[in-house]
Amino acid sequence: MQWNFVAPQWFFLMESLLYLLPSKAQPLGVRYGVSAVLVAIGLGLFAAMQTQSNFIGLFILLPAIFLAGLMFDRGSAFFATGLAVAGVLWLLHPQWTSTLALPLILFTFVALAFGTLAEVLRKEMEKVVASEQSKTLLLQEVAHRTKNNLAMLSAMVRLQARSLGPETSNAMEKTSQRIQTMAEVYDHLMLREQTKTVDLKEYIGDIVRRLMVFGGDKSVAVRCELDEAYAHSEVAVPIAIIINELVTNSIKYGFPDDQPGQILITLHADHELVLSVSDNGVGMPGSEHVRKGVGSKVVELLAQQLNGALVYEDAQPGCRVVLRMPKPKL
Repeated sequence: MQWNFVAPQWFFLMESLLYLLPSKAQPLGVRYGVSAVLVAIGLGLFAAMQTQSNFIGLFILLPAIFLAGLMFDRGSAFFATGLAVAGVLWLLHPQWTSTLALPLILFTFVALAFGTLAEVLRKEMEKVVASEQSKTLLLQEVAHRTKNNLAMLSAMVRLQARSLGPETSNAMEKTSQRIQTMAEVYDHLMLREQTKTVDLKEYIGDIVRRLMVFGGDKSVAVRCELDEAYAHSEVAVPIAIIINELVTNSIKYGFPDDQPGQILITLHADHELVLSVSDNGVGMPGSEHVRKGVGSKVVELLAQQLNGALVYEDAQPGCRVVLRMPKPKL
């Protein structure tokens, strides 16, 4: 299952570019004034190139015209084209020959096309960004409704568990806890949606605190040692669920009969991400039974989704589970 709440990288680039451009229609004086400044810079470079090499580099004026069209509209680009042609005629007047007429005419048509293209490009970028923003809002609304539905389902399962036998009730309580964890993950992830990426150090710390509030054992302390790392939400969500399952297993199997102890969660980020959950409980005996449980199957499936590998180790005392996975690309 993919948890795709993150827009593609090209969308971030377009959004950043639009953020740098004027967001509202500017007065005529501002549009033409800025266009004139851009052309003046281009003419300065044109004159310097001609002086040093006697090369008629009209192409060096095209970026100024393109920027005028991208920042404002095609009218500003056409104005910039007119200024550029006038400036070139003035600079080349002492050495003007009829052979320069054709290149200048071709430059004029190319510049007008560049200006038109720049305006079209901006409008298309605005449409794409608006569409992606609308999609993001829709996904957030779906996530919000999903979180609420999961919380309601968890409550219904808990109520139903009270009317069943001890063994069935225990299984349904576990199911309810998993549903509640999913609801909390959704809730926490929505708070970070505007940042585009998730700070794993902060995210895991908050998830662990919420886990201990909703389903933790007060006799077992949980400590986190986390490197700074960032990932998209489709990576952060499976990691949160894996931590929930491993911590739950440690509390259940590592510390029977309310035995006190400690669970250590570490995250190391170098050329790969290494997540470790270890405890100082009773250790590996019976671990094969634990690994065949539903929770461990969930962990293994999520590890495969992350292209990671799980290793169960005897910590003496206690048990350690290590997940190694490729470092997420942002």
